[in-house]
Amino acid sequence: MSPSSPIRSVQFIDNYFPVIDGVTETVHEYARHMDAVVVCPAMESRYLEKHRFPYPVLTSGTIRAPFSRYASAIPKLDPKLPAQIAETQPDIFHFHSPSLLGEYAVSLGRKMNIPVVATFHSKVYDAILEFTKSRAIAGAVTRQIVKLYESCDEVWACSEETGETLRSYGFRKPYHVMPNGTDTAYPAHPADLKARAASAFRIPPGKHILLFVGQQIWYKNQRLILDTFRLLCDQGNDWFLIMAGSGKDEQDIARYAASLGLTDQQVLFTGLISDRELLQGVYLNADLLFFPSVFDNSPLVLREAAVLGVPTLAAEGSNTAAAIRKNVNGFTAADNPRAMRDEIIRIFTAEDPRKIGEAARETIPLSWEKLMPMVLEEYQAVMDRYSQMKKS
Repeated sequence: MSPSSPIRSVQFIDNYFPVIDGVTETVHEYARHMDAVVVCPAMESRYLEKHRFPYPVLTSGTIRAPFSRYASAIPKLDPKLPAQIAETQPDIFHFHSPSLLGEYAVSLGRKMNIPVVATFHSKVYDAILEFTKSRAIAGAVTRQIVKLYESCDEVWACSEETGETLRSYGFRKPYHVMPNGTDTAYPAHPADLKARAASAFRIPPGKHILLFVGQQIWYKNQRLILDTFRLLCDQGNDWFLIMAGSGKDEQDIARYAASLGLTDQQVLFTGLISDRELLQGVYLNADLLFFPSVFDNSPLVLREAAVLGVPTLAAEGSNTAAAIRKNVNGFTAADNPRAMRDEIIRIFTAEDPRKIGEAARETIPLSWEKLMPMVLEEYQAVMDRYSQMKKS
C-alpha cells in the first residue's frame, strides 16, 4: 500500500516515540503504509529533531509528570491544533488511546462532520487498578472510557477475545475485529545478528534461553516469570533468563529477582533496546519467549518472536494465548509458577521448540502490507455509513 491511498486518516495516540510499545508501533506502521497524519503529545525535542518521520506529525500541548516517562496531551488548551488538523483535509479520525486525545478526536470529529474509529488495544481496567490501587476508581474511570468508545462510529478490537474483554467492561455496541500486523521480513544475516547480541549482552552458550520482551511493569506478570525461573534453577543450572525492556517498575523487579537469590549469571536485565537489529539478535538467541501476561490483548512481541521462529509460552485463557494452538505453534500453561515450570521442562524434554517456532512463523504473523487493504476497506465502509446517516 502506498502513501497515495485515497483515504486520509488522522491517527490520535496519547503516547508516542521515544516511548515504544505495541500501540506506538501500530500507529507508526498505519501512518507509514497509508495517507495519514499522526497527532500525539509533544515528543522530546531532541528525538523529534533526530528522527524524520515519513508522514506528518502534529503535536499537542503537553504536560509531563516528573515521575513518569509518559507525556499527557492537553489538546483543548492548544488553540492551533484544530486548524492544523483541518488543513490536512482528513476523511476519518482514528484514536488508539481512550484518554484526552481520544475525547478530543470524538469532539473534533463531531464539529468537522468526520467519522471516528477507535481501537481497543489494552485492558484499561487493569492498568488503572495497578496505578490507583482502587477498584472503585478503576471501575468509575473504565465506565467513562466505555462511554467514550460507545460515542464512536465504530470500535475495533484486535481479536474476538479482546472484543469480549471490552464487552465485559459494559460495552454494548457491536465491534469490528481488525488484527494487528507486524514486519514479517526475515533478516538477511540472522547469524550475524545473533552473534552481535550474544556478544553485546554476554549471553551464555549452552543454556536454555528464556526471553521476556516488554515494559517492565508488574502487571505484565514478571513476578510469575521470576518465581517460575527460581523453580527451574532449583532443579538445575541449564537455564538463562533475559528480561528485555524498561518501565516504571524496572528497579523493583530487579530487586525482587535478587531477593529470590537470582544473580546476573542467571538473569539479564537489558533495559530498553531501541536498536531494532539488536533486538532481533536477542530474539534469535532465545529458545522460548516466556510471555505469561494476562494484561496484554494482542501483543506485538508474540508476532515479532514468531517471525524469527521463536515459539511463545503464554498463560492459559489469556488474550495472548488466543493466537496459539498448543503444541502446534506455541505453548500455554496455567497461570502459576509450578505449572509454568512443569510446562517449560516438558517443552525442552518432549517437544522440539525449533519445529514449533517454524509453525509459529508460518501461522501467526500478518504483514502490514496485507493488513492495510483490510484497514482501508473498513474505513471506507465506516465513511459510507456515516454519509448515509447524515443524509437520512
